[in-house]
Amino acid sequence: MAETIYIVDPLPDERRRIVDALANEPVHVEWYDDAAEFLDQVAATASGCVLVPLDLPGIGLRALMDEINRRHLPLAVIVIGRDSELAIAVELVRFGAFDFLEHPFTDRRLRSVIRRAIGAVSE
Repeated sequence: MAETIYIVDPLPDERRRIVDALANEPVHVEWYDDAAEFLDQVAATASGCVLVPLDLPGIGLRALMDEINRRHLPLAVIVIGRDSELAIAVELVRFGAFDFLEHPFTDRRLRSVIRRAIGAVSE
């Protein structure tokens, strides 16, 4: 069974770029406009990884991560941001994010980080 990659991002172009980069990967991709929609619809048995921008609007990234942890969902969170946000990224990894993917990133780097995240969750 294919692992699921959840994209939580309000920007359709960014979601499409990620979906296109994963087109040949053996994964199932779901996308959501915001964290509240994702949390309303994600199954209690969800696993895989979540790709989310650092500047997630709405309830925000930390609240999303808190809720994923509270529900004990085996989801690796990969945060996407800019290199100028590196100090924040370090704090988020300490808080439980799996990794920080710096913009601009290549499709190859995206796939590599997702594979490592899925491997970590599957162990």
